[in-house]
Amino acid sequence: MNVKKICLTFMVAAAYMALGFIFQSIAFGAIQIRIADALYPLISLGSSFLLGTFLGHLIFNTYGFTTGIALGIGDLASPFIFLIPKLLIWKFGKFKKGLIATTLLHTITVTLWVSYLLQSMFGVPQIITAPTIFAGEAIAEAVVGIPLTVAIKNRIGKWFK
Repeated sequence: MNVKKICLTFMVAAAYMALGFIFQSIAFGAIQIRIADALYPLISLGSSFLLGTFLGHLIFNTYGFTTGIALGIGDLASPFIFLIPKLLIWKFGKFKKGLIATTLLHTITVTLWVSYLLQSMFGVPQIITAPTIFAGEAIAEAVVGIPLTVAIKNRIGKWFK
């Protein structure tokens, strides 16, 4: 990995953490919109985005865990659990239909995991929390993230190869 890719990786991680900290009041819980997750479709632009979002997510959830606002130890496992859908975004997101499909898969994975954590920790049925988690994640990833990714790819995507 060259210096340019290393710098980009840490910039993406810093962006994820900054968005997480700025919007932390709506980033955890049964009704949430984690604005930082808008960076996930950017994974389709290269490995620096994959590693950066993973690292940023891990650090932000560690912060949430240590301050007591996260969903327990399960939130620390989240970056690892979401790694498979993230790898699919990296592999197949280069194509428009692939980006939409893999982003949807990631959104569903987040929905199922977070609603499971809420049920395990607080006894709130998944059938109640899943729609709100899905809506918040869809806003972040599909409504904000996909257009952001397309705009960056069209404008400066050649820089990330």
